[in-house]
Amino acid sequence: MELTELERDFLRSLLGGPWISPPTFDHEIVARIIELGLVESEPHQSGEIEYRLTDAGRVALG
Repeated sequence: MELTELERDFLRSLLGGPWISPPTFDHEIVARIIELGLVESEPHQSGEIEYRLTDAGRVALG
């Protein structure tokens, strides 16, 4: 699987732990890597979304 540089950067940013998006974040940017199972997302009541790297995401960065 070929990841874009933006997708790789996002995965690398999650190596340190989960990230919660600001309300203005464009979630479409990461939709593909979520569909591929590289990142998990969890919506919060505030409208923010928490993103976490999966084991498959760690392997993809390998």
